[in-house]
Amino acid sequence: MKDFLDELDKELSNEIDSDYLEEIDYVKNEVDSLKDVEKQIVKKEIVVIKNNKNTVLSNNIQKANINTSTSNNITKSNTSSVKSNNFNKKPKNNDNEIRWKFISKFPETKFYLPLLRQWYTRYMPIWWNNETWAKNMWMVQYNEDIILIDCWVQFADPDMLWVNYSIPDVSFLTKYKKQIKGFLITHAHLDHIWSLKHVMPALWMPVLYATRFTLWLIKKSLEEAWLLSQATLIEVDSHTWDKIKIWKFSVEFFNVNHSVPDCAWIYLESEGGTKIVHTWDFKIDHTPAIDKPADLNRIEEIWKRWISLFLSDSTWSTRKGFSMSEKNVWEELEKIVSRHTKGRLIIATFSSWISRIQQLVDICEKYDKTIFLSGRSMVENVAIAKELGYLNIKQGIVKKMSPKNTEWIPPHKQIIITTWSQWEEFSALSRMAEWKHTSVEIIRWDTVIFSSSIVPWNEKSVIWIINRLIKLWANVITKDDWEVHTWGHAFQEEQKIFLKLVKPKYFMPIFWDLYFRTVHKNTAIDTGFKDENILMLDNGNMVDFAPNNWNVFKSRIKAPIQELVIDGYGMWLANSHVIQAREKMMNSWVLVITFKVDKKTKTILWHMKLESRGLVYLDEVRYIHRLIIKKARDVYENTVKDIPDIEEKDLLKIIRTDLEKFLLHKLDREPMIIPMVIEV
Repeated sequence: MKDFLDELDKELSNEIDSDYLEEIDYVKNEVDSLKDVEKQIVKKEIVVIKNNKNTVLSNNIQKANINTSTSNNITKSNTSSVKSNNFNKKPKNNDNEIRWKFISKFPETKFYLPLLRQWYTRYMPIWWNNETWAKNMWMVQYNEDIILIDCWVQFADPDMLWVNYSIPDVSFLTKYKKQIKGFLITHAHLDHIWSLKHVMPALWMPVLYATRFTLWLIKKSLEEAWLLSQATLIEVDSHTWDKIKIWKFSVEFFNVNHSVPDCAWIYLESEGGTKIVHTWDFKIDHTPAIDKPADLNRIEEIWKRWISLFLSDSTWSTRKGFSMSEKNVWEELEKIVSRHTKGRLIIATFSSWISRIQQLVDICEKYDKTIFLSGRSMVENVAIAKELGYLNIKQGIVKKMSPKNTEWIPPHKQIIITTWSQWEEFSALSRMAEWKHTSVEIIRWDTVIFSSSIVPWNEKSVIWIINRLIKLWANVITKDDWEVHTWGHAFQEEQKIFLKLVKPKYFMPIFWDLYFRTVHKNTAIDTGFKDENILMLDNGNMVDFAPNNWNVFKSRIKAPIQELVIDGYGMWLANSHVIQAREKMMNSWVLVITFKVDKKTKTILWHMKLESRGLVYLDEVRYIHRLIIKKARDVYENTVKDIPDIEEKDLLKIIRTDLEKFLLHKLDREPMIIPMVIEV
């Protein structure tokens, strides 16, 4: 392990973000003003970031204690210690204040959760419905105790207009931080963990429970946000039948198959008797690459508990039959690798797909090939997976990606495993396609394999990358050509099996838009479910389950959940005036008019200055500008003449409105108009 990590240290150091370096400088400046104990902690974190090792701060992770009374005490003590930490303290360094503000600065809201009747249990989606991508977060409430499940991130779509990503709106929960007893995380995909660094500080850092691999990726995220020292992380084992007592709830994790190690379902039981099985991404795979097959006998045992509510993933509810096993992918990849004799193989996959990486390691060992890792998240996740024992890599199979290391290895002996993102123009594969990668240039005879899926409605960006690669004379292979990828989500027959195994009183199709969930609903009806026992909720809807497990009440009150976006170092509403202004600029662009006027007489002095961007074409600039200047002068002079004492803001509004109508009539264009009056 040591030689593997040492081999990758330099790549991590080369790809370290400038933000890290700024944070290191900040912490170094702060060390001198801290107490002795604090100095040691911060210095340790500086070394961690500087060296980029993933074996750090393991003492933050505790093992779940299954003893009811002991676990309860642990939760209480951990919660109180977290609250005593001043994690919202602003850094003294002014350059970093904004970063700390956006981490936990959620909008204020006057909304209060409706009173929950005694012995009733409430379930509410904070966000997951009607989305083309994964926005996963749930709330469970019993008496005053609240548990949250998962914490999504939505990467920026083109219509999000240059923001970084969006996060869950927990504004209404900030007034209930004392009541939030825990965060439960189902698995390690970014759409389930990435927003924890924004949400947890706003909620007083609740205790977090997750399986081992999931917890380590969460550690990495919290460490990068300088929150790890404030977090209490509890490791759970999904392969045991042990229950964890979290205040008024009993919680049990049990393993299922997906595309990331240690994926789990959650069984949650309140003291009121409501029993819920919460699933997210899953499938049935009898021959997974590194995980154990899902324990169907254990899942069948669950139904004997008389489950109140079963929530099931609807991602591929439209696909008939069964999803393909990872064994098929292994066989296809082996055929490609064994027959490849010209150029390099560049395999694009998600960095969390550890099982796929193990398959490629085994194949390369068999056929005497060498693997090179490209992309920071790929290098880090592989290092973590090897550290935890999820990857078995012999010395010499995996090397650092650099021209020096590849120089003496024949191209057909090289396998480059690279990250790629369907949203980021600066992902490793995108940079390769544009010849901007520091270590890899696509050349004739290279073969690029897309061993991953395309998110629906995002085909355009993927086709763009494929076209760029083809122009560089690369051979491109996708899952449509060979079986080089399988989905991590259940198809219809798998969904039916789980519905029959769990046998709940109520069923709720979850995830994705209404069409997919309706198809899943129809599948449930085909297996014998009654229509009235299938719950179809919108984001913010609340359902309260009676203690007898037979009655459910859907509240007419809906939590006010808005879409929040992270833009640079700021957190804003997606419908804010900034986003609206960007949309207007994108559609019709900008016109700025400057009036220089006499302060006393209000008479226009000199010529008006006019600047336009994206409004007029070169051949019409002079003509259009003259029209605009004449119209603007007329509007200004007539307004000042009619209303001599008009306030400037009202004057600018009249100029803006009249010019908008004028340009719409003359040019059929609607720019953003910015008039300015300068008095001299």
